[in-house]
Amino acid sequence: MIGSYNYALVALSVLIAMFASYAALDLAARVTAAAGSTRAVWLLGGAGAMGTGIWSMHYLGMLAFVLPIPVAYHWPTVLLSLFAAILASVIALHVASRQKMSVSRAVAGSVLMGAGIASMHYIGMAAMRLPAVSQFNSFVVALSVVLAILISLGALSIAFQFRNEKTGIGWEKVAGAVVMGSAIPVMHYTGMAAASFTPSNVPADLSHAVNISLVGTTGIAAVTFIVLGLALLTSWMDRRFAEHKLHRSEAYLAEAQRLSHTGSFGWRPSTGEIIWSDETFRIFQYDRTTTPTVELILQRVHPDDAPLVRETIERASQDGRDFEHEYRLVMPDGAVKHVDVVAHALSDQSASIEFVGAVMDVSDRKRAEEELRRSEALAEQRLRLVVDTTPAMINSCRPDGYLDYVNKGWLDYFGFSLETALDRADVMTMSPPSKADMHGGDWQPIIHPEDLPGFTSQWKSMLVSGKPGEREARVRRFDGVYRWHLFRAVPLYDETGKLVKWYGSAFDIEDRKRAEEALRRSEGYLAEAQRLTRTGIWAWSVTARRSVYWSQENYGLFAFDPEGGIPSDEAFYQRVHPKDRDRVRREVFLERPEEGSHFDVEFRLVLPDGAIKYVRSTGHAVRNASGDVLEYVGTSIDVTERKRAEEERERLRQAQEDLAHVNRVTTMGELTASLAHEVNQPITAAVTDANACLRWLARDDPDVEEARMSASRIVKAATRAADIISRIRLLFQKNTSQRELVDVNEVIREIIVLLRGEATRYSIAIRTELAADPLQVMGDRVQLQQVMMNLMINSTDAMKDVDGTRELAITSQPADNEEILVSISDTGLGLPSQQADQIFKAFFTTKPHGTGMGLSISRSIVESHGGRLWAGRNSPRGASFYFTLPSKAQVPDKSTVPA
Repeated sequence: MIGSYNYALVALSVLIAMFASYAALDLAARVTAAAGSTRAVWLLGGAGAMGTGIWSMHYLGMLAFVLPIPVAYHWPTVLLSLFAAILASVIALHVASRQKMSVSRAVAGSVLMGAGIASMHYIGMAAMRLPAVSQFNSFVVALSVVLAILISLGALSIAFQFRNEKTGIGWEKVAGAVVMGSAIPVMHYTGMAAASFTPSNVPADLSHAVNISLVGTTGIAAVTFIVLGLALLTSWMDRRFAEHKLHRSEAYLAEAQRLSHTGSFGWRPSTGEIIWSDETFRIFQYDRTTTPTVELILQRVHPDDAPLVRETIERASQDGRDFEHEYRLVMPDGAVKHVDVVAHALSDQSASIEFVGAVMDVSDRKRAEEELRRSEALAEQRLRLVVDTTPAMINSCRPDGYLDYVNKGWLDYFGFSLETALDRADVMTMSPPSKADMHGGDWQPIIHPEDLPGFTSQWKSMLVSGKPGEREARVRRFDGVYRWHLFRAVPLYDETGKLVKWYGSAFDIEDRKRAEEALRRSEGYLAEAQRLTRTGIWAWSVTARRSVYWSQENYGLFAFDPEGGIPSDEAFYQRVHPKDRDRVRREVFLERPEEGSHFDVEFRLVLPDGAIKYVRSTGHAVRNASGDVLEYVGTSIDVTERKRAEEERERLRQAQEDLAHVNRVTTMGELTASLAHEVNQPITAAVTDANACLRWLARDDPDVEEARMSASRIVKAATRAADIISRIRLLFQKNTSQRELVDVNEVIREIIVLLRGEATRYSIAIRTELAADPLQVMGDRVQLQQVMMNLMINSTDAMKDVDGTRELAITSQPADNEEILVSISDTGLGLPSQQADQIFKAFFTTKPHGTGMGLSISRSIVESHGGRLWAGRNSPRGASFYFTLPSKAQVPDKSTVPA
C-alpha cells in the first residue's frame, strides 16, 4: 500500500523543527548562565518546550503521510513518545550547558539524545491504529538511528557553540537553528521511509485511539508555536532582567575599580588580544580608543623593571600559569606609579589559554609604606632613646637564651661596649667565659655567688617551659659592687606559636631592699616593743562593720588563736567582763561609729581560764577627704600589772601616810617641853594681865583705861596660845592631802613659832632672811610645815652638844626657772663623812633614838610637789639643807605622801 505526503504539513513540520531548534539554542544559553535551583527550573522548562517542539514536528510529519485507509492514534502511546522527546531534550540541554564538553561527553550525549529521538519516532509510529500490517526495513531503520545520533551530535555542537549569549549575533543563532531544524526532519522522514503497510482484513484496535482532523492538526501546530513562543519570551525577559542586573553590576564594578584604583584585563597570548577596563586605561594613561598591546604596556614600564616584566609575560604565555608581580610605570609627565598585577589562567575547549586579571595602582600604598618605614625608623630611634634612657637594664635574647641586644643602661652598669657584651652573650646562661674581657683576666659571673644557683635554675626552667618569670638577685657592677636587681623575662611567640625571642629587664631595687630591710627591722622592733609592753594593734572598718587587722600581740592579749583569723565583734565582747560590756560598747562608738573621733577606755577581760585581765584600749578615727569616718585604728594595752601596782602604791601611800603621821606625833612628843613653854608663856602673860586688870578695877578710883589695855593684852595672849594649840592640833591630825596656794614665808614663820622655845632651851639663835614679797606655791600646808619642822629639828639636834656659836639660819628667795629656793643652815656637827649619800634613805639615822624616816618623808613630800631636796656641808662646820618648789600653780599632782 503506497501513501503520499501533504507537502504543506511537511513544510510546517520543518518550520516547527527550526523554531524548536532556535528555542533550544536560546534555552541552552539560559541554562548555562543559571545556577542552583534556577538552573534546574530552566533545564526542565526548556526541555519541556524543546521536547514539545520535536514531538510536534514528528506528529505533523506523520499526519503529512496520507494512506488510502483511515488512520487513528493510540493516545497513551502518543504521550509516551512525548515523554521520550522531553527526556532527549533534557539530555541535550544538560550536555550543551556544561562548562566544558569533551569528545567522550559529546559522543555519549549524542548517543543518548539520538536514542531518545529514535525512541520518540518509533513509539509514535507504534501509536498508529489502521487496518493494515506495518513492516520496517531494518537497514533503513538502522540508518535512521545513526542519522538521529549524528544529527544529535551536530545539534549538541551547535548548541554548545551558541550557548554563550555574548558570542555571535542573532543571525548566527538563526542560521544554526535552520541547520538543526533541517537536519532533524531528515531522521524522521528516513524512519517513515523504512515503514511499509499491507492491507489486512483484521480490524484495527481503536480502544483509546483518536482520529486527528484538520482542526486537531492545526491545534497541535498552534499549541507548539505557543509553547515555544512562551519559552522564548520567558527567556528573553529573563535575559533582559539579567542584562539590567549585569549593567548595574558592571557600573558598580567600574565605580569600585575607579575608587580602588583597580583595573581589570583579559589577555589571549595565542592571538595577542588584550581587553582593558576603563580603569586600566586610566592607570596606564592611554586613550580609550587605543588598542592595548604588550608593547604599549612595556612602553610605560620603568626601564629598571622592564626586563623582569618582559620575562614574566613571556613565561606566562609559555607556561600558562597564574602570575603576580609589582613594577613601576613612568607616565608621560614623568610621574612614577607602582602597580601590582595579578593574573589567573583559564583554558577553553580548544585548550587555548586566556588570562584574566587585575591591575592595582598601589602608588598610595607604596607611599604609605615608605612613610610607614620612615615613621617606624623614627619610632625605633625614639624607642631606642627611651630604652637607653630608661633607668633599667633592658636586653633581648634568642630562644636559646643567648643575648642579642642590650641597652645603654646595661652597658653602663657593666662597663663595656655593645660588641664586647654580645661577644660575651653566654653571660645570661652563666657558663664560664671563653675569652678575656676588655680589662683582662677572666670574666667573673655577674650574679652574686649566693644567688647564682637559684637564678640559673629558674632561667633554665623558663627556657624549657617558655613561660615568663621574675627573680631578685644581686648583680656585680663594673666597680665590683653588688646591687640588688629585679629581673623579669617575657617570651615572644609568632603567629604559629613558635618562641622567637626573649625580652628581659633588670631594675635596680637596692634602695627598696634597704627600705624593706629597715621595714623588717622596724616591724621586728615594733613586734618586740608590743611584746615587751604588752600592746596590741588593731583596725576596725566602719564600712565592713568588723575588725580588719589584729597584730600578733593583740591575739595573745585577748587569748585568741591567730590560726582562727580575726575574731568577730561578738566573740570579742564575750571576752569583756559582763559588768563592763555596756560601757565599752557605748564608749567605743560601736552603735554609731560614723559619729566617733577618739576614745580611751579601760575595761576588764574574763579569759577562758577564768583569769581577770585589765586592758586599756585607745582608738582614733581615720577620715577621708570629705570628713567621713573610714575606720578606727588603735592599740590595746595590758594594764593588769599597772593596776596591781596602783593598788600597791595606794597601800604604800596609806602606809606612808601613817608613817608620816607617826613621825609628826613623835616629833611633837619630842618637843613637848618646848611646846609647853610656848603655850605657857601666853597663858602666864594672860594671868599676869588679868591680875593687873583686877587691881586696876579694884582701886577706889578704877583706872578703866589701864584695865582695858590689860584686857586687850589678855586677848592677844589667849589668841597667841590658841594659834599655837591650833597648829599643834593640825600637825597631830590625819587628813587627806589638799592643795592650795600657800605662802612659803608664812609656813617658815609658823614653824619658827613652834620651835622658838626649843631653840631658846639650847641657846640656839634663829636668823631669817626671807624674801620681801610673798613666795606662793600650790601645795599642802601641813606637808610643807612637816618638811620645815623636820629640817629645823634636825639642825637643832645637830647643835645641842656643840660648843661655840649655835645659829640656825633660814633663807627664802626666788630661783631660776620660776622656782622658790629655801635653805636651812646650822653650825652643828655636819653631815657624816662616809655616809652623806644615805641620809635620805628610809630608816637611816645618826641619832641614838631616831627613826630614820624624817628626811626620807621630807624628800618624798618635796618631790610630790614638783621640787627637789638636797644637802651640803658648811665650812668650817655644820650642814645646809636646800629644797626648791615650783612657784606656778601647774604643779604635778603627786600627792603620794598624805598628811
